[in-house]
Amino acid sequence: MVEFFLELLKQFINNNQLQLVKRAKEMYELKKPKERLFCEQCGKLVGYKTIKKKENYNVKNYPIEVERTIAICEECGAELLEPYYENENLKAAYRKYAELNNLVLPEEIKEIRSKYNVSQTLFALILGLGEATIQRYEMGSLPTKVNSDLIKRVSEPIEFYKILKSNKDNIPDIEYKRILGNIQRILKEFENKLEVQELEKILYIKHPEIDIEKMKGLIAGLFYYSNKYHHKDFLYKTVFFKLLWLVEKESKKSLGRQIANLKFIHYNYGPIPKGAKNEEGVLLDYLIKTNLIRMNIDFSKKFLQETYKIGLVDQTPLRNLTDEERKIVEKIVKKYGGLSARKLVEVSHNDVAYKSSNYDEEIVI
Repeated sequence: MVEFFLELLKQFINNNQLQLVKRAKEMYELKKPKERLFCEQCGKLVGYKTIKKKENYNVKNYPIEVERTIAICEECGAELLEPYYENENLKAAYRKYAELNNLVLPEEIKEIRSKYNVSQTLFALILGLGEATIQRYEMGSLPTKVNSDLIKRVSEPIEFYKILKSNKDNIPDIEYKRILGNIQRILKEFENKLEVQELEKILYIKHPEIDIEKMKGLIAGLFYYSNKYHHKDFLYKTVFFKLLWLVEKESKKSLGRQIANLKFIHYNYGPIPKGAKNEEGVLLDYLIKTNLIRMNIDFSKKFLQETYKIGLVDQTPLRNLTDEERKIVEKIVKKYGGLSARKLVEVSHNDVAYKSSNYDEEIVI
C-alpha cells in the first residue's frame, strides 16, 4: 500500500514538473518573435514581415483602438499568427484602457515595490491580495478598479505604513521588521522633503527673484576659495553673511546684476540676507536641510557668547557658476576672507548703502 501511494506521489510531482516546464516554455516563447512562422496558405514555414494597422480591441465592452503589429507571409501575403505580437497587441490595448480609466500601470506597481524594497509575494501579503494577482498586473493584465485604487493609495508612504501595520500578522516577523525600518526611513525623508518645500516657499517670499542654484554655487565658492587662500574649513556666521553681501554687491557693480539675487536687510552687525535673523533662521535651515552646509554651535570664552561655525558639505554646486561669476567670488574671498568678523562688520558699517538704511529695512544694492 505504501509503495502504491509513493508511486502516486511520484506521478503527481512529475506531472506538476511537466506543467511548470510547459508554462516556462510558453512564457519564454512570448518573450521574442519566432524567426519563421507556419503559413496555412503555403503549407510550410516561411519568412515574414510586419506591418502596422489600426484596429479596435474590445476591452471590457469598450472599443480600444491600437496600432496592431501583424505578421505577413513574404511569399503569399497572408496574415500569420505570431503569439508574441498578439500578446503585445493585447497588452497595448489593455494599457490604453488602463490609461483612459486611470488604472495603475505595470511599471507603477514595480516602482512602488522598488521604493519599499518588497517582492511581489510580500507586496501581495501586505495588501491582502494574491501573489498571482500582482504577477498578472505587472505582466500587463488589467487590475480591478478597487485593487488599482488600493495600489495607487499605498504609493504614499503614510498609507503604505497604515496598511503594513494593519496586515502585520500576514507577514513573517523578520520581514515585517525590515520593511517597517524601510518605511520609517522613507517617512523621515518624506517629512524632510515637505519641510524643505516649505522653507523654499518662504525663501521665495523673502527673495522673489532668487536663483537658488546660483546661490548654492556662490556659497560653495565662498568655502572653496576660503580654503584655497586662507586655509579655512569653516566660516563664522557673521563672516559668512558679510561675504555673501560683498559678493552680490561686487557682482552688481561688475556684471550689472547679482549672482543669486539675494536681498539684504540692515542689521546690528551689518547687512544680512532676508530670512537670516536668529528668530527666523529660514536661510540657514534651508541650506542645512538640503545638505549643502552643516553648522556647529560653540561657546566663545573670549566674547562670552555662542558662536556659529558653518562648514560646507557639498562642493558640487560650484559648477553652477560661470567663469566670470567664479572670478568675482574669488576676488572677494581673496580680499576679505581673511578678515575677522569684527573687521568685516566695520567694513559693512562704512558702506554707503548700509548707512542710508535703518534697522530691519531692505538695503538697495
